[in-house]
Amino acid sequence: MSVYAAFSAAPVSVNKGLKKLSQPVGIRPDHIASEETLLYLKPQYDHRSPNEYTIKRYWDDSDIFTITGHKYGDTPAREFRDASGLPMFQSRATSLAWKRPLRVRLPGNEEAELVDFRVVANGAYKLSFRNAMAPEVVEKSYNMIDVEVRDMDSAAWSGCSATVRGQKVLDIRESISMNRTLPKGRAKGDISLMPRQILEVSVAEGFDMSLAALIAVHMADTRFSTAPPPRR
Repeated sequence: MSVYAAFSAAPVSVNKGLKKLSQPVGIRPDHIASEETLLYLKPQYDHRSPNEYTIKRYWDDSDIFTITGHKYGDTPAREFRDASGLPMFQSRATSLAWKRPLRVRLPGNEEAELVDFRVVANGAYKLSFRNAMAPEVVEKSYNMIDVEVRDMDSAAWSGCSATVRGQKVLDIRESISMNRTLPKGRAKGDISLMPRQILEVSVAEGFDMSLAALIAVHMADTRFSTAPPPRR
């Protein structure tokens, strides 16, 4: 049993801020959470590893997603794969990081944007996409969903949360139990003193875990890492 699996035997507090979505929301119907789910994002500390991040289920330590780093021309990019290794989508950094940090597209499709990922007021993010879980009889204009991602820090840890129409669907924070140490006394936004952190990712029932992975990896790259995404 891995050291991380050993934690699954310990009780984990339920995130009381998360509630079941009345209408499931996501871009990948096959990865909608069937119940409130706790995942964790583990960075690879070996820079030679082909898998930059692994996202695992907290309870049984099983792999859910792997995320690989590579270059798209001169631009850092990431490929998101499911547990079987099949590619789901890719994210690519842009030159307009202050406004539109990522482009998210299906493998081999350079035309269609899967998720419109933008920075909005006060440094928050907004992800807009067509809800793949909406009934087909609903007009396409009503299928569009916005997910807002905002910082959520305390004196003990750093993190962020995501909401859909004001309802909290995602909670990402530094894992107090899994990280050997957490940076102390750092200035807000200063990642120069931060080791790569293991993050806990709580996903509400009815929310897309692959979308949660996209948000968690971007947070890991920008808020919880000593370096930008690798250029391979």
